[in-house]
Amino acid sequence: MIDKLVLRCNFRDPPDWYPSAPWYKWRDFDLFKLGIPLKGSIAPDRSFSDLHHRWESIPSSFDSLAFKFFWMKESKTRPDPYIEIKASPAKLMQGHNVFGTDDLATCAMALIETLCDTYPELVGMLDAETWEVGQIDVTYFSRAKNEREAEQFIHALSRVSRGHTRSRTGYATTAYFGKRKSRIKRLRVYLKNPETVEQLKKIEKSGDEKLCDVYSADLLAYTSGMIRWEAELHKRWFERRDYPTKLVELAKIWNEEFANNCWQKAFGDLHESIGGHEMRLTNDDKIKEKLMQRFGKLSERTGKMTYGRALAAYNSYRRIKADGYEQWASDTHPSSRSRHLRDLDEIGISLASLQQFQGDGLKSEVIPMIRFIEVDFGAQRPPWAA
Repeated sequence: MIDKLVLRCNFRDPPDWYPSAPWYKWRDFDLFKLGIPLKGSIAPDRSFSDLHHRWESIPSSFDSLAFKFFWMKESKTRPDPYIEIKASPAKLMQGHNVFGTDDLATCAMALIETLCDTYPELVGMLDAETWEVGQIDVTYFSRAKNEREAEQFIHALSRVSRGHTRSRTGYATTAYFGKRKSRIKRLRVYLKNPETVEQLKKIEKSGDEKLCDVYSADLLAYTSGMIRWEAELHKRWFERRDYPTKLVELAKIWNEEFANNCWQKAFGDLHESIGGHEMRLTNDDKIKEKLMQRFGKLSERTGKMTYGRALAAYNSYRRIKADGYEQWASDTHPSSRSRHLRDLDEIGISLASLQQFQGDGLKSEVIPMIRFIEVDFGAQRPPWAA
């Protein structure tokens, strides 16, 4: 799906005397009269100075469109005034971006029509032939069995790199690849469920009942275990591959297959690197949860729950699985050994079962990471979606 789209457009034929005229007023075109909010100051002679248009948020039925007017002094690469608009087409059209469309023409029209609804006279002054693509975020998802498994994958992925494709670490639910301000491409792999849950919280806080209805229980359930692979592709990325960036021309060749291919090319190096890696998948969450429920303690000083005893027993359990019971017993102080065995027994893990571990209990947890990049391009929408 196209998760974000950035479009730019020039104005129609400014007159010869344009450079000597005030930038905000030429022909019958006056930014003030169009209602475009400008910021600046008034000089003693009542002339304007330092006028500029800050990024403006244009509301629509579901989401907003970001819009800005750039004049000639604000751009080193574009000599004439132009506008830029950007938004998530899926959010504009349906209120969420859990799933969406690959159709570039449909997405572009969603943005342009939103601009036209607010500034119809402005759109009439634009040269439609100069609409071009500044950025497209192409996104697809793969699935883990559950959220816990997905979280462990993101954690493991953050340690993977290949050539210039290196991860920026320090994020619990997202792995970023590429330079922060790259003008070619940026990649990110993230968990969709936490993002969707946070978005719903903001919507509920705002009291927007229409959007609350959009974020249904079925939609939230659909995001469970969802791993999103997002390729942020800039104009230069398309130019380097001799793809057109003019909207009309790119839309002619852009279809589902083309979008899939762009995404695969963007993630090629990273996917190749993942193919040689394995990750450890911890499957003992229920044991950890039982220990925390049984031995959690309320701190009188902070008023918060503490889980030191529970985590100590859990860590011993993991060490027994990794090293074997005999090795763990010989390395552990007798008093700690007795306490941890007693705590594990209280939640149903007997000494006899622990003594069965010979140091190979974690082998079954090591799995190839390539399993998590299995993207089914034909199943990127839920069965119940129209």
